[in-house]
Amino acid sequence: MMVKVPLKSLFCQLRKLNATTDRSLAMAGLRALSTNVDGPKLQEMIRSIVPGLTSDKYKGQCGRLGIVGGCREYTGAPYFAAISAMKVGADLAHVFCTEDAATVIKSYSPELIVHPILDSSDAELQWAQWVGRMQAVVIGPGLGRNPSVLSNAKSFMKKVMELHLPLILDADGLWILLSDPGLIHGYSKAILTPNAVEFARLLEAVLGQQPRLEQKDVAANADEVEKLSKALGCVTIIRKAIICNSDGSNRRCGGQGDLLSGSLATFAHWSYMAHSKNSKLNAQLQEFGPSLCAAYASCLLTRQCAANAFKEFGRSTTTTDLISQIHKSFVCLFE
Repeated sequence: MMVKVPLKSLFCQLRKLNATTDRSLAMAGLRALSTNVDGPKLQEMIRSIVPGLTSDKYKGQCGRLGIVGGCREYTGAPYFAAISAMKVGADLAHVFCTEDAATVIKSYSPELIVHPILDSSDAELQWAQWVGRMQAVVIGPGLGRNPSVLSNAKSFMKKVMELHLPLILDADGLWILLSDPGLIHGYSKAILTPNAVEFARLLEAVLGQQPRLEQKDVAANADEVEKLSKALGCVTIIRKAIICNSDGSNRRCGGQGDLLSGSLATFAHWSYMAHSKNSKLNAQLQEFGPSLCAAYASCLLTRQCAANAFKEFGRSTTTTDLISQIHKSFVCLFE
């Protein structure tokens, strides 16, 4: 089903125009999708990266994803991210959490593979044994701010970049950057998903400035995104309400961002896989690249899930209701 998605000048991507490198992968120079690129064309770009479901597929081809997060206080976020990744279409989702969170997260769903290593004394060694099997990694949902856990997560992040995997930083994964913004500088497969508060912290830590007060000023917000992205070496930043302005929900319950980050991991794996293997790419994917494709896909899907859930449950809507809408929303948008 083709759905028309209204766009303003909202979609920012930074790329490096380098003749010796695939220009979709190395980012530097502002690119905006404006009203002359409509929803159906962007949805066709996303459809081009969705792997078909055929009898010759084997487990793992459609995604082996890692979610790094989960502590005693926060067990819901990594579950929401991991199960969302699987509901979108990933085959396997691994959650790397602290020991006291593992049993709780396992109890939520038998679908997830849970590793209680995040607060282990040999966390780096155990992570090294698993990270090579991952095809995209999310760091941050339910991570918390325990210094030793953050230190381990930082080491995990470095290993992900060494392997050149798509890296999504969300929630307290972004907290790590406040003290070391150079950690991801120039890493083209990094995608940041800050909410308003997290974006303000990053802007102050990296550029020493506060965000503008005109929250509905799209041009001003896009300008801040561009400046921050350039300062971080032209990584991709999803600034909510800038990346996509399709209808969503008026309900702001906790956990919706975890649906975004989990689905983003699946779409990131698919888009990079399509980009590396398919010489006859969809023209939009060629133009805007895999990170941008994954970012738009996850934003659009999350908003569609939110709209569907809100229509049914209204004020009672929770993230579990959004996740239950993933299949119907995915079919509506991308199949």
